[in-house]
Amino acid sequence: MNSLFFLVHLNIMANQFSLLETILYEPSKGFYLLEQHLTRLQNAITDFSSSNSALFRSPPTNQDIIQKLNDIVPLDDSHHRIRLLVDTSSRITVEHTPLPVPEYSNETLEEAVRMVPSLYVVLDTQPFASSTQDPYVLHKTTRREMYDLSRERTGCEWHGPGPFDVILWNTQGEITETSITNIAIRFIVDGQPIWKTPRVSCGVLPGVFRAFLLKSHPNLVEDIITVEDLKAAQKEGYPIVCFNSVRKAYRVQLLAV
Repeated sequence: MNSLFFLVHLNIMANQFSLLETILYEPSKGFYLLEQHLTRLQNAITDFSSSNSALFRSPPTNQDIIQKLNDIVPLDDSHHRIRLLVDTSSRITVEHTPLPVPEYSNETLEEAVRMVPSLYVVLDTQPFASSTQDPYVLHKTTRREMYDLSRERTGCEWHGPGPFDVILWNTQGEITETSITNIAIRFIVDGQPIWKTPRVSCGVLPGVFRAFLLKSHPNLVEDIITVEDLKAAQKEGYPIVCFNSVRKAYRVQLLAV
């Protein structure tokens, strides 16, 4: 990561954000991919604190976090969406929201492909206004203004007739992610199906479920996917799948671009 860019951002935004992990609690499995969430969180703490010693001076241990989760989240027969936050003073906050039994919960891309797309996504109308080395892109935090702006200008709605989410792209014309998920497209290369997901170097949050899929799916690779590639994929009818560690993998329909 470019250290000068990182330091400039930290000097402006220090102490005005929290690190964030959004975790699924499942009655049969507990906190889904918890170890991976904790690893990503600790990596973010290390990255920020190494560039600004005023941040995360007494970072919580994994055991501190697990204890907080067990104390706050009702470990019952319901699904919950967990927001785990650690502010720059190392205070832990846990918020939870009951979830209906998830409609999707596909743990493989091929399972998701068999779904009839029920959610619509749209391509952003302009490139994402951030560097691919922005620490607030490479780490999940409460600084969400850039993502919110992309949703606003494309008319995205959590509930309603508009598109559910927006596909983001950088100033080099490379697809990155959506406002809440990573993304993959199944292309046909030399007559064989291959899944591609954008490289982290394009300006991608390295999602926990993304890492899970990259380990468990031998035909999923990291690659550059351009806006033109996305348009061609739509024209050819190639499936597009979004995924995160709460919704897992689900197929989407791209509105005309």
